[in-house]
Amino acid sequence: MAITNLLTKIKGEPNNPPEYFFAIEIDADSVKSAVWTVEGGQTKVVKVGSVENWDGQDARKLLEAVDQSISQASENLSQEPSGAIFGLPESWQEEAGIAKEKKSLLKTLCSQLELKPLGFVVTATALIAYLKIEEGAPVSAIFIQIDPSGVNLNLVKLGKVVGSQLVGRSNDLGADVEEALSRFSEVDTLPSRMILYDGNLDFEEARQQLTSYDWEKKLPFIHFPKVEVLPQEASIKAVALSGGSEVAKSLGFTITPSKPASSEPTTPKKESEVKPIASDLGFVADQDVAEKIIPQTAEPVVPETPEPEPTTETTGKSFVLKLSSVFTMVKSLAAKLGSRRPRALLAAIIFFLLFSAVSAAYWYIPKATITLVMEPKTIEANLTATFDPDAETQNVEENIVPAQNVDVSVSGQESAPTTGSNVVGELATGAVTIFNKTSSSKAFPSGTTLIGPDNLAFTLDEDTTVASRSSEEDSEGVITITPGKATGNVSAKSIGPEGNLSADTKLTFRQFSEDDFYAKTDSGLSGGSAREVKAVSEADRQDLLSKLSQELLSQAQDNINQQFNGEKSLVKRQDQEDLLDASFSHDVDEETDSLTLEGEFSYTALAFRSTDLTLLLQEAVKEKVPENFQVSPESKFDLKPASLNSDGSAIADVVYAAKLIPKLDFSEMKNQLAGRSTQEVQDYLASLPNFVKADIALSPKLPGKSKTLPRAKKNIIIKLELQE
Repeated sequence: MAITNLLTKIKGEPNNPPEYFFAIEIDADSVKSAVWTVEGGQTKVVKVGSVENWDGQDARKLLEAVDQSISQASENLSQEPSGAIFGLPESWQEEAGIAKEKKSLLKTLCSQLELKPLGFVVTATALIAYLKIEEGAPVSAIFIQIDPSGVNLNLVKLGKVVGSQLVGRSNDLGADVEEALSRFSEVDTLPSRMILYDGNLDFEEARQQLTSYDWEKKLPFIHFPKVEVLPQEASIKAVALSGGSEVAKSLGFTITPSKPASSEPTTPKKESEVKPIASDLGFVADQDVAEKIIPQTAEPVVPETPEPEPTTETTGKSFVLKLSSVFTMVKSLAAKLGSRRPRALLAAIIFFLLFSAVSAAYWYIPKATITLVMEPKTIEANLTATFDPDAETQNVEENIVPAQNVDVSVSGQESAPTTGSNVVGELATGAVTIFNKTSSSKAFPSGTTLIGPDNLAFTLDEDTTVASRSSEEDSEGVITITPGKATGNVSAKSIGPEGNLSADTKLTFRQFSEDDFYAKTDSGLSGGSAREVKAVSEADRQDLLSKLSQELLSQAQDNINQQFNGEKSLVKRQDQEDLLDASFSHDVDEETDSLTLEGEFSYTALAFRSTDLTLLLQEAVKEKVPENFQVSPESKFDLKPASLNSDGSAIADVVYAAKLIPKLDFSEMKNQLAGRSTQEVQDYLASLPNFVKADIALSPKLPGKSKTLPRAKKNIIIKLELQE
């Protein structure tokens, strides 16, 4: 519906009632609705419909649930609402917008019920801003929503979503919430307020579980958190008011902010405290619900006190407002005096004005950021943990960590220059004549060894038979004995030029006397050569095997991170490299400048939540933590490779280096430091345990040597950093 057409409908024709619109909130298992309109310059919820259940998937069931809810909401109205704004869960969105299957559900819904989508909000975002309107200040709290898929948790500071977590449900809601909060590792302190909302169930049991949980010992709460339960209709009202305000604003209405609901008298708000309209709530006006969505944005986490901190813009506006009020007062007084008072009085007024301005600036404008660096104490604990795929929860007494079987299938390759060396070349070869001086023929098999000068060894290349000696008597009766002869080919046993021999070089047989057998080279042996080259060493293969194993394990962990949203880690096995199906490009001693290894891991592994193991480790060091100290979230553990049991579980040693930091009350510290000189601040901070240094940044930088912290403690920010 075009904005111009809506204007007439909302304002109403003469003698016609105003147009009504639907607000429809869709959750994982329930649907809510309300009818809203604009009346007297304000968005107003006319009626709230019934809460209906659906299965979270079936379009037909969603259609029936919405139809029943809006039918009750619109009952007895003078005219049927047509346009609708939607409140959608954060899980329905993805990076590119609304998830494809959810778009289909919404299009079917609008088509079947003849609803004109006006826009939509993320329900959690609208609820946070709704509470800001109701309470008159940005909310800092832990928002908890329970549905069939698990526990949805939003950590909110000063009206901004720091982060969101979804964890599975168990019988212990306190443990579930603790698991979700423990994942905010960079948050220094948590808001001491928990808000249960939405859900078609009785929250009394859930509230009792949370109020009886030992929060202060497990998580960085400054005070024990207060647990509140919002009315079931709070979320649908938030959707209606955010959407209605934005539509009305787009049409040119002047929307008058409603006053916060409070039993105590309220003071007029400064400009910076005026309640936000729906644009602050993430509303998208006059947009098709299947085309655009405004996601919640998480801001960087700064380790800071949960107390609301003013922005520079807020501080500046407050100062300008106070200063303008002084100008107004003086202007009024000057108008009354006219020319009846001497100029001295006017000068006094101007002096008073300047003095007030300087005083206000001195109080409201200065800001200070203290970066406190501390050296943590470190205590170590050694633990043997069992990772059990059959366990549902961690067992502190028996050091059992729940695990899950996951399929690992990754492949890759690595290359590296070779570091080994080898001598390569050719063997010296040639023909020899073998002499047999015995009376019997002799057969020499291939491979028979002959020895040359300097004990150089040669082998016969083929089987060779040498005839026996012969004798001949001449006319004078002289007998001449002639050795038997045969020609054969030989090769040097080792490469190199040393095997090159000249003609008529005598060779003997290792196992025979040269009086019986020997050989001589014919024209000599030649062709022997040698050179040193780069080659594959065994160390090259082992280094590459280790490198590829680590790379594939890292790749497998990345896949697990994507599959489980970074919540789980792999248990490395002692026989990990044996599981690698590896293929090298070259063998040991083979000539090459580089070696390449291709490999693949394909097996069933165990994955576990780091938070589950951390709980066991924190329990192991609990007795060693001194009073007024706490374990820092930056503490690390080293999980050694595990050995497998026959039942599918794994046992591994863990070394835990727990970093201990002092428990600091930032609010009390600000009380002590406000208005003090930087030297006094340094002296105070130096008295803290484990203090290393403190950097103090003042803004704006004023001339002169006098440097003091702001007197308004809300203008002091304290950050905590650990020295490595």
